[in-house]
Amino acid sequence: YEPWEVGTRPGARMYPQPHQETTSRPPMARTSPVSMEVRDGVALISMSNPPVNALAIPVLEGIEAQVKAAQADSGVRAIVITGSRGKFSGGFDITQLKARTEGKPVRNMSDFNGVLNSIVEAGPKPTVAAIENLALGGGLEVAMACNARVATPKAQLGLPELQLGVIPGFGGTQRLPRLVGLPKALDMMLKSKPIKAEEALELGLVDAIVPADRLIAEATKLAKDIADKKVPRRMASLDSAKLPADETVVKKIFGAARRQAKRVKHLMPHPWLCLDAVETGVVKGSVAGLASEQDAFAKAVSSAACKGLVHFFFASRSTAGVPGVTDVGLKPRVTKCVAVVGGGLMGSGIATACALSGVRVLLKEINQKFLDAGMARVRANLASNVKKGRMTSQKADAIYSLCTPCLTYDKFKEADMVIEAVIENLDLKQKIFADLERSCRSDCILSTNTSTIDITKVASKMRNPERILGAHFFSPAHVMQLFEIIRTDATPPQVLVDALGLSKQIKKTPVVVGNCTGFAVNRVFFPYTMSACLLVDLGLDPYAIDNAIRAFGMPMGPFRLGDLVGHDVGVHVGQNFIDDFPLRVYESGLIPGLMKSGRMGEKSGKGFYAYDAKRKATPDPEGIAALLNASRAAASDRFKRSTSGELLAMTADDIAEMIFFPVVNEACRCLAEGVVVRASDLDVASILGMGFPPFRGGVVHWADQVGAGRIAARLRQWCTAYGGIYQPCPYLEDCAVQGRSLADGPLRGPDRSKL
Repeated sequence: YEPWEVGTRPGARMYPQPHQETTSRPPMARTSPVSMEVRDGVALISMSNPPVNALAIPVLEGIEAQVKAAQADSGVRAIVITGSRGKFSGGFDITQLKARTEGKPVRNMSDFNGVLNSIVEAGPKPTVAAIENLALGGGLEVAMACNARVATPKAQLGLPELQLGVIPGFGGTQRLPRLVGLPKALDMMLKSKPIKAEEALELGLVDAIVPADRLIAEATKLAKDIADKKVPRRMASLDSAKLPADETVVKKIFGAARRQAKRVKHLMPHPWLCLDAVETGVVKGSVAGLASEQDAFAKAVSSAACKGLVHFFFASRSTAGVPGVTDVGLKPRVTKCVAVVGGGLMGSGIATACALSGVRVLLKEINQKFLDAGMARVRANLASNVKKGRMTSQKADAIYSLCTPCLTYDKFKEADMVIEAVIENLDLKQKIFADLERSCRSDCILSTNTSTIDITKVASKMRNPERILGAHFFSPAHVMQLFEIIRTDATPPQVLVDALGLSKQIKKTPVVVGNCTGFAVNRVFFPYTMSACLLVDLGLDPYAIDNAIRAFGMPMGPFRLGDLVGHDVGVHVGQNFIDDFPLRVYESGLIPGLMKSGRMGEKSGKGFYAYDAKRKATPDPEGIAALLNASRAAASDRFKRSTSGELLAMTADDIAEMIFFPVVNEACRCLAEGVVVRASDLDVASILGMGFPPFRGGVVHWADQVGAGRIAARLRQWCTAYGGIYQPCPYLEDCAVQGRSLADGPLRGPDRSKL
């Protein structure tokens, strides 16, 4: 289909038809993504900008031109606006938003609001939106400006702009509350929560639901009925019937919403700005509200949060591209069956993730007791989805039936990929892969879920060690989005392409990583807890540290996280870094002391925090006081000077910097070593794997906002006082001296600084 064709899908009828009465229109240039045909007095205006008909500048210009032409045409009685190829519109073209956050010149399209107000909503001829499958963001705003909306049964409608740090900018803050009511509108906008067609019909956001093959016909009929005054013409921006009439109710609704938004306003201003625009419209009317919306949008788009969220959006969509691998014509083979060795928490989570996406699973354990427990975990994972309303019990049963329990490797010839997920024991893993080599097809991909062990060591006893790669999931594997794919120097490109294909099948975000201790996430973040322990040994309160890190935007602080994971697991993983990077670690007696006293974290009912039967955490300063004193006493002679005065003066920002600057430093080492394909891959990995705040854009992006010079200078100061954990690496120093962005990557060749 060409952009000027109106047919929206195979089998759709083209307009005009030769035997029907039509009026000709001066066509727009054949390159326009918006077309118009007039049939029986109704202008059908269709957007065509694959894949989701994003509202790029030419699309907005095309809508304006075609609607103006239709409104001015004496042969047109009514207008239907739709999208081609089975979608209405996925929203504003985000590449324009990206350019704006990067300070590049872009056209200001705020005047498009005037188009929607004057000629779409209030023009002389009525407009109807014909919505197939998707009307999100600016797409829904265009639809809401129309006088009526008809949707297909599978349509999704929403305003998810706040996910990108901005607010609706084409009148959405004014029309949505007037169409669905104020509480529901705030819920949809503040939570970026789309709704399905059926709910939209109940709320009044759409006027009818019709089959896809009847969409244009029914929208055309409705448009004619409005033109003939058989159906009232509604202008959403002027309709206040669904807004609360009682001022007290309005204040109560906004008061509750603002209490939530106020807590994050200093970090993420856009929820507060969105409320400003909505409240202005409710209190002062939509004209004032639209002006407030434009002002609030301009403030939001210039915020650091918007810049970070937009960066993360694009970074997360680029991780699957690997130069020399995904750009040489290789196609991923479809993975129909995955075998998982080990049915513990991780193995059962991986099995669940695969089955949820329709991939058959073979789950193997060493005995019936462990196998039953593993399968029970899969069933419990699915039951949780049923309880949360995400699926029916019948669907859960169907998904569970994709999992086959195994005590032997007899069925493994069926597997396209094997994922080993047993405990971190090198000898055991080596034995398993020797068995797998004998039991699986030669084209079956063999992978290990290890989070710490060198992949080549795992493969050292295989006949064909190049067959193995790392497939590192994060727990719980059926929930966490990140999938680290670890390649060695011998990994065949086709194997890597197939692993990337699996990530797409099971809806994970892949990051391809070189083989090194800790890979990407664990490697970059190993100084995180170590630096926190150093601060405690210096005399800082661990709960103050956790509070500072949560204020920075992390879901929890390092000590609460240690309790959640289990301190025995943390010590086991940490030992790898102590062994491999002895000159840049900090060994504290704090957590080993905690373990000796039986405080293992949540699983033992106490760690740094105490836990009740519902696992609610409560600080337990008295319970850990003796442990803190012992660790501090043991560490007292390791520091070159007293820091008590500095500690008393430390702000939450100071604490966050002292914990995250060494994390940035390790990220720089990974960039210098070529551990990841691009710097933004570390941003994605840090957000999806460790919970780094998305509004900060990822660890490297955030570091570039702070500046390499400041980070390197602070690390040098701390290194002098506290040791090698803070020693800035050469790449960070290079960027500091040269004024370069960390995200640019290391210079190669003679121009590189010799620092």
